[in-house]
Amino acid sequence: MPPAKLEEALRLMLRADSASQHAGAESAGLVLDQALSKPGHDFYDLFYNSFEAPPGSNDFTVLVGERPGRGNSSLVVLTVNDQELIETPLPTRLDQMEELVAQAVEIAQGFLVEAQNVSRQLESGRRTPLEVY
Repeated sequence: MPPAKLEEALRLMLRADSASQHAGAESAGLVLDQALSKPGHDFYDLFYNSFEAPPGSNDFTVLVGERPGRGNSSLVVLTVNDQELIETPLPTRLDQMEELVAQAVEIAQGFLVEAQNVSRQLESGRRTPLEVY
C-alpha cells in the first residue's frame, strides 16, 4: 500500500474513533420506561419531556416504573442509579399528574446534583467515604 493511501486510511480511522467517543458521551444518561398501564406511560412521557440532566452528570440511569397498588390503583416508582426515590399512588387526573411529574423531576435532578457533589468531594480528598461494617 502506498504511504499516501496508508496515511489517509489512518486519518479516517482516527476521525471515526473520535466521533464514536463523542457519541458515547452524549448518550451516557438513560431514562427508561417500565410502566405497565396507560396512565403509567403518560406519566413517563410527561417526565421524559420535562427531565433535563444537570450539567456534568452524564452517567446515570433513571427508571420510571409501576407497581400494583390496592384495588385498581397503581404506584409509580422513580429510581435513579438503583436508588428508589419515589413510590406514590399514580394520579389519574392530568393536573395532578403534571404536579407529581414536576416534583419527580426536581427530586431526580437534586439527587444527581448531590451525587455529583459527593463524587467531586471524594475525588478532591475533602470527604472520606462512608464505612460499611
